[in-house]
Amino acid sequence: MNLVDFIETEKSFKKTVRILVYPNITFQEDLEKDSYIQVIKNQIKLLNELRDDLWFYLILTEPTESLSFDNVTQMYIDLPTYPPTMRSHFDVQKIKDLLGHDLDFDLVMSHLPEHTHQLMNTMHNVTHHTPPVFGYCHWFDVKDVVAWYKDSFLQNMTGLLQYDKCYLNTLHQKELVLKQAKETFNDATIKKLDKILSVQHLGVNEKDIIPNYNPDPEKIIVFNHRTDSYKHFKDFITVCDELWDMRQDFKVWIPLLDQSLDREYITTEKGNKDWYYKQLQKCYVGFSPKQKYGGWSVATTDGMMNGVPYIMYDDTYYHELYQKGDFYKDIYEAVQLLNVYLDDPRYRNEEADKCLDWTSNYLVYKNTIKDMSNYIDDLLSKQKVMGDSDTLKEIINHIKTNKSVTKKDLGNFLGWGRGIKFTPYRRALMNHPNIFDTVSNRPTYNWIE
Repeated sequence: MNLVDFIETEKSFKKTVRILVYPNITFQEDLEKDSYIQVIKNQIKLLNELRDDLWFYLILTEPTESLSFDNVTQMYIDLPTYPPTMRSHFDVQKIKDLLGHDLDFDLVMSHLPEHTHQLMNTMHNVTHHTPPVFGYCHWFDVKDVVAWYKDSFLQNMTGLLQYDKCYLNTLHQKELVLKQAKETFNDATIKKLDKILSVQHLGVNEKDIIPNYNPDPEKIIVFNHRTDSYKHFKDFITVCDELWDMRQDFKVWIPLLDQSLDREYITTEKGNKDWYYKQLQKCYVGFSPKQKYGGWSVATTDGMMNGVPYIMYDDTYYHELYQKGDFYKDIYEAVQLLNVYLDDPRYRNEEADKCLDWTSNYLVYKNTIKDMSNYIDDLLSKQKVMGDSDTLKEIINHIKTNKSVTKKDLGNFLGWGRGIKFTPYRRALMNHPNIFDTVSNRPTYNWIE
């Protein structure tokens, strides 16, 4: 780097934290709608609002506009689309080519625990780094839910045991996972898994919460979930049929309906995100169904932040989401609750006001991401740091003399071979008061007086 370039980039010198993000992509036909893409997009956006020292390397299947942040490198690889195949597939050579020898990685944020062992082995062989792993798991192959012949539950568990922390949707999910894990693992391992699995509720963006609910909505019942069996969609239609037999003063909006249903009360209009939110604001009440998997219901929080009160199936995952909600245990109770709402606009509006207030006070995702940001710092602070060795002194003097050097420069200067572990040296360099990295794709070690 020449002196002019050095001065120009000095403003971006930081104790940069470089994070490799390993994906769990299951909806390649429209990547922007994939749940993993939605989660990582929100996490990066909110972390960037809190700090300016992060650089993310995202492994993706194609360029993705919503992830085009200034501090993101997109890296592309072909992946199988069928979930069971995707969870079993790991191409060592392609991952080696993707990572390269010249990059630094301080942390791995993996969304696919099944690949932890392969990823960490490959990463060390190529990059000489042994970073700690944390991440997020969007799906566990618990036997009461999985539909395919051979699940990956055990691979998931052994991968998780190499994490420091793994976030998941709800406490209900965590209990399902630990219950099945007890069939294979001993008490000590279950205790370790219990510590690793950490609930992180997928809240809402504060800017998306409307200031006031619509006090004069249309009599529309919204089911904005997927219309799959694990969402008990047929039970919802049974509820609506029974309600229609009693009264015909409502409509039912099902934006994700992918089948033909001969019901005169059903509407299926679709639009972009802004249109979808505006349409929710016209709705009278929402329906949150029983779920086999017990995950966080983004569909429900979409409605709540737009002033829609929901009746929810009486189970722990909805109580986690909204403790003050109206809950039903069966079809009969669901019908009765919907009648209450449709007959009493004043009660409906009181519930709309309560759910909007709850969303503002308890479901803002940024508050959760603040905890994640603190955790990142804490995790780095616990990593092994190279002591005051002769080799470290050589590295520091080399950086001081040359002002700016790359990782490749350091390797050539020291004549390091394949087996060196560079992570403790990087931690020592990032702790040095005069040495900084750059907030850019390629790491450099820069001496600043």
